[in-house]
This record gives sequence, structure tokens and C-alpha cells, in this order.
Amino acid sequence: MEFLTSKDLSLNAANYLISSSSKKPVAHLEFVKQQQAAEYLVKLAEAIKDKTFTASKVDNLAAIKAEVLRSIKEATVVQYATAPAEPTSALLDELVKYATDFDSYHDTKISVTKINEFMNQFNKINDVEQVGDYFSEGLVKLNKIYTIEEILAAVKIQVEKLA
Repeated sequence: MEFLTSKDLSLNAANYLISSSSKKPVAHLEFVKQQQAAEYLVKLAEAIKDKTFTASKVDNLAAIKAEVLRSIKEATVVQYATAPAEPTSALLDELVKYATDFDSYHDTKISVTKINEFMNQFNKINDVEQVGDYFSEGLVKLNKIYTIEEILAAVKIQVEKLA
């Protein structure tokens, strides 16, 4: 057994997980499972990053025609009296800003909670990055060693796109 951190791990030319110092193949079941889950998550995030999952409004030709006719009629109407200007209020503006900030606070809080709950399944990767753990000798093939930073970025994309 060898105590390793993520800095001590690398993949050899054949993509086997090895100790960077001893060049011996190493394995850690939980770490490897989380790395495999991270690979799927990161690749899925890359695939959906530029996609749209909400249906957009379809333009209605009849509604456009009606709007054009309405605007033509309004253009021919002579204005004899002026409509009053909407009153402005610094207090009202502050209240509106407070309400939108309050609403976005709750949305952000819910989003952060979802991210943290989801990221907890990658605690072993975080442990290996922060402190290290014991790896045994064994053959394990990975395509890449993902960091918590990469996984977190992928989770944020998915929460943003799919939430």
C-alpha cells in the first residue's frame, strides 16, 4: 500500500493509474468509481453546454398581421391630450431591487444546495486531492484523472441547463 495524493497520481501511456514516483500501477476502488462517474458527468456537461432544452415561442402569422393593423390604426389617431408620465420613486425602485435580489437569493441558495448535495458523491476524489489516501497495487484503466474543479464546473453546467 502506498499513501498518495492526486499530485502523486498519473496515467501511463496505456492509461493505467500509476504512482508518479514509483511508476507502479495502483488502485483504489472508491476513487476509481468516482473518477468513472466524473468522466460521464464532464462529457455530458460538454455535450449539453451549448444546447437549449426549453421550447421557444413560435411566431404566429395571424397575430403578426393583427399587430401590424393595430399599429397602423394607432398611427392615424390624433392625440389631443397627453397621457401622464409614470411617477418615479426612489423608494419604489429600492423595493423592486430588494424583491428581485431576494428572489434571486433563494434561487441561488437552492442551486448551491443542489450542487453541494450532488458533489458529495465525489468526496473520495476531494479527499485524495486535499489529504491523500492509501492506494493498493492493482491495474486500473482510466481515460483521465478528473479534479474536483473540473467536476464542479460540469455540475454547475448541468444544474444551469437542466434545473
